[in-house]
Amino acid sequence: MQHLQNMKVMIKVMLIVCHCAGSSSDTTRQLSVLVGADVTLGCLFDKLSRLVEWSALTVEWNVVDTHAEKSVVYTFEDGRAHVDREGSEVDRMRLRQSDASLQLHNVTVGDEGLYSCRIITPVVYTETTSLEVLARPSVLLPEKAAVTEGQEKTIQCDVTGFYPEKLAVTWLMLSGSRTVLAGLSPLSRVCTEMAIHNADGTFSIRSGITMHSSAVKGGEMSLMCQVEHKTYSRPYNTSVTLTVQAPPQPVYSDVTLIALTSVTSLLLVSAAIGGALLLYAHLCKAPPSVSEISKPSIIYARVQTDLRCAIRGAAQRELRVRWSKLSAGSEELSEGGSLLGGGDLSDQACLLSDCEHHTSVLTVCLTVSEDRTQYQCEVLCRGQSITRGTTVRVKVEPSFLQITSIPQIPKVERSLVLCCRLENFYPQEVDLEWSRNDGEPVCGVTHFGPFSDHTQLYSLWSKIQLLMAREDERAVYSCRVYHSSFPAPGYKDALYHINTQGTPPDVMFIDCEPPCPLLGGDCTLQLCLKDFCPEDVSVTWTKDGEEVPSFNTPPSLNINGLYSMYTFLKLTPTKQDRGSRFRCRVEHSAQQEPEERLFTLPLTHSLLSIQPAEP
Repeated sequence: MQHLQNMKVMIKVMLIVCHCAGSSSDTTRQLSVLVGADVTLGCLFDKLSRLVEWSALTVEWNVVDTHAEKSVVYTFEDGRAHVDREGSEVDRMRLRQSDASLQLHNVTVGDEGLYSCRIITPVVYTETTSLEVLARPSVLLPEKAAVTEGQEKTIQCDVTGFYPEKLAVTWLMLSGSRTVLAGLSPLSRVCTEMAIHNADGTFSIRSGITMHSSAVKGGEMSLMCQVEHKTYSRPYNTSVTLTVQAPPQPVYSDVTLIALTSVTSLLLVSAAIGGALLLYAHLCKAPPSVSEISKPSIIYARVQTDLRCAIRGAAQRELRVRWSKLSAGSEELSEGGSLLGGGDLSDQACLLSDCEHHTSVLTVCLTVSEDRTQYQCEVLCRGQSITRGTTVRVKVEPSFLQITSIPQIPKVERSLVLCCRLENFYPQEVDLEWSRNDGEPVCGVTHFGPFSDHTQLYSLWSKIQLLMAREDERAVYSCRVYHSSFPAPGYKDALYHINTQGTPPDVMFIDCEPPCPLLGGDCTLQLCLKDFCPEDVSVTWTKDGEEVPSFNTPPSLNINGLYSMYTFLKLTPTKQDRGSRFRCRVEHSAQQEPEERLFTLPLTHSLLSIQPAEP
């Protein structure tokens, strides 16, 4: 008899453990998918009871992206689906079969992150999936190329549309059955630029190899561009055949020969003059053409930027390029001037060559304190020096641009103050224009600033004050900001929609801590209210229809001018609380009707409370 009673106790304990473990997944599923493909994120839960109504089922899919920002992807509540990420869906037929798997169509790089599935039946189930998005690179390399005897040739390998950013490009030379690493001898050079971030989230990179004709043994050589990336199980290779071609030979016709003979006769008559002219031409050979230093129209602080200087009309072996830097605030360079005392940056520059066309590239990354820094590119060729200089202006785009109001809820026939805040920008030169309803100018504007902080960044406030009239209801006020850090068209607008009704709160779901409370142990139910205005809100908790005491945090003002708060209900579960229904009712002046959230307590016995029966 004692043995049977002990067996009953053990069975109860096993059921309790299984119940707690079934409500959440301790492991995170790992999935990888290529850009543009479809993927299904699994989420299975215990089979629904026939007694559970369809409207009582809640499904919520959230994602925390690579920037640690959380957002809602898909929700199913009160029998209706709400899609926040276009192309996401949960199959309703499979949902009835306890399968809340999320389907994502046409995956992009921005879909990468940690996905959480939360199901309330009303028992709470959670499951997480880590989605890794990959994009296979596209490699472009010409099949054939030719280098003129005695000259150099640059071949480009373009790698585009890959993700993640980590990628390696290696150049190899194929000579017979041997494969050797390129760029190690003085006759070949490899230059690989930094990866560029594309608008779709992928990356692109360009790598070039410059080969001298004397490095091509036997008149022909195969060069291989090898790309290593996470999307390849082994390195991807593509090759180009480089051949050496003889310099073009002039083709003379009979008429040309007769003309040359005549010219030669004339030159013999004027040998002294002709010799002098030839000697002068030899000693005074035309210098190469050097362009001005080119740079992007906007150079942002702490962002890598390329300064480029193009050189034409000289062989690479005749050139020597030196880059120098002056400290910020120095006087402008004079034409052909020299940067005395400047730092030598030549070892940080890269020279890309194609026959007699060359581009020297210097990559810089400046701070605000280095604004107006001057750079010089000096080209040395055939004993001559050609100098080009430029001054770099550094920009910082404002990190915050928003209009707030006092009071937050405007009232008719009362004063309303609108304040436009512009923070953390550089340089300080900025213009603001207020308007109403798409173009109607606003008078009585007051500016405060710009003020600088210890980081040399500037902030500015601009305000207008008006007396609210009935025709102002639903009017739109805009503050247009002109600053040199903005790309074309050179300005950005901050908008304020007058709303006399306020903003209702965004009511989240009820969370329980711990998720599987024990009999006799403390637990807390909590609910978050986000982005509401005004700050007055009423929160009521009930247990099985009877009001219970709770406590709320004071509403806190967010950066967007709206309020957020938490409400808590603490309790110590007893046997009578098993299956109790807790309801939180939220009332706000901007709501059309109060919102409620329901939670059923998933209570589990404490192991200490289970005692063997008396024999």
